[in-house]
Amino acid sequence: MPQLTIGITYFNEGELLTRCLKSFWSGKVKPSEILIYDDASTLRPEAFIPSEIPARVIRSEVNQGPARGRNLILKEAKDEWIHFHDSDDWVSETWCEKITAAASGCDLVLTEVVSYRDGQVLSPAVVGLKEFFSPEELLRFAIHHFILVPAGTFKVELARNLRGYRESLWQSEDWDFYVRLASLRPAFKVIPESLSAIEVRNESRSQKKAETLTCLLQAILLLQEELPPENRADLSEKAAWAGSQLFQIGEKSLARDAFQLAQSLGPARYPEQKMVYRWLASRYGQEAAEWISLTYRKLLPKKIREKFSG
Repeated sequence: MPQLTIGITYFNEGELLTRCLKSFWSGKVKPSEILIYDDASTLRPEAFIPSEIPARVIRSEVNQGPARGRNLILKEAKDEWIHFHDSDDWVSETWCEKITAAASGCDLVLTEVVSYRDGQVLSPAVVGLKEFFSPEELLRFAIHHFILVPAGTFKVELARNLRGYRESLWQSEDWDFYVRLASLRPAFKVIPESLSAIEVRNESRSQKKAETLTCLLQAILLLQEELPPENRADLSEKAAWAGSQLFQIGEKSLARDAFQLAQSLGPARYPEQKMVYRWLASRYGQEAAEWISLTYRKLLPKKIREKFSG
């Protein structure tokens, strides 16, 4: 059976860390090593580690972000396989058993993730693995979707060959990591079950949308020099998507930068947008399409728009 290290990043999550650790320890099969990176928290993690769970803390006295923390864990890991996790999230009781069973003969195992807010299910399948049809399309899937941290388990050697996470990215480091990982064309398996769970909290780092999207654009700028030319169109569409998201939260200047980046990478097809938007963007530019869409939403109530759209 493959030996597995769990790497948990922690920053003042307190009792949520206890829930996380207990979830990994609750099944018949258990990880052989648990490493916790404490990112200069004031609420130290040691008090929230159950006595029966052998976990080791790696502490930084300076807040350095999760990318740096995961790289330190990756350097310390003693096992063949590794899984990273945020301390406020958890896994199902059968997670370890199913992951280690699937690990034979591959380099990467992906599972679906369920998300919660205030105890209610937000999405039963956040990653969208059901849309994943062809093994040859792993890189395109990683670009167009978001393979979250708790979705993946992989060989330590694979991640080390990649030089781990890009520490220059304060946010969106997990998206960038999995795009680069997919570019190595690893042998992989998909478990379509939602074996991992994430808690969407207002104080979560991922809720800082402008920061997350800006770092996503920074990652695209770096990836355009690293990925094959045939993936430039995919990066263009991701930049266009990020620009639309930035525009809708009022970050017009950042959105304009994203639109320009998308254009420089090649004409985006805007597959997630409606036909009228696609026509406007291709004829007048994406910013014009966003302004017209904004005006349309302001002038017509949502119920009327839904009636027109069928």
